[in-house]
Amino acid sequence: MAAVRAVHYINQFFGQIGGEEKADIKPFKQDGPVGPGTALQKALGSEIEIVGTIICGDTYFNENIDTASQEVMDLMAGYQPQMVIAGPAFNAGRYGMACGAVCAAVQERLKIPVVTGMYEENPGADMFKKQVYIVKTGNSAAQMRNAIPALARLAVKLARGEV
Repeated sequence: MAAVRAVHYINQFFGQIGGEEKADIKPFKQDGPVGPGTALQKALGSEIEIVGTIICGDTYFNENIDTASQEVMDLMAGYQPQMVIAGPAFNAGRYGMACGAVCAAVQERLKIPVVTGMYEENPGADMFKKQVYIVKTGNSAAQMRNAIPALARLAVKLARGEV
């Protein structure tokens, strides 16, 4: 069986573009996994392949939610994803809101499985918990080691149709 084609959504920091000074960057794509997507790809194994990564600044996304959501969707289209994984956002509020909004838009428009990861107190977790699958994470990127396998486990279950 061919691997499920996944697109990974991350912010400018995890996309290795920069911190707050780059938070206004518009969405763009890179083929394959980037940043934490490399560890995520290892955890996903051969069942799911991250074919592309969409990177967007947190400020840009949150100040232009409708436009940014459409731009992200347009960038994803070329990859023909069968699944979208966003984050993990931990307790970064703007990042969590972006991950939740991307997942909700993808689920609504493309009707494919989506999953993200956030700390329970992230405003995005509260806003999107009834719409999309959100894996509970620690509150900071120091918890990446635990968050990545948890995200991968749920993604694989979704890909297999077990959820």
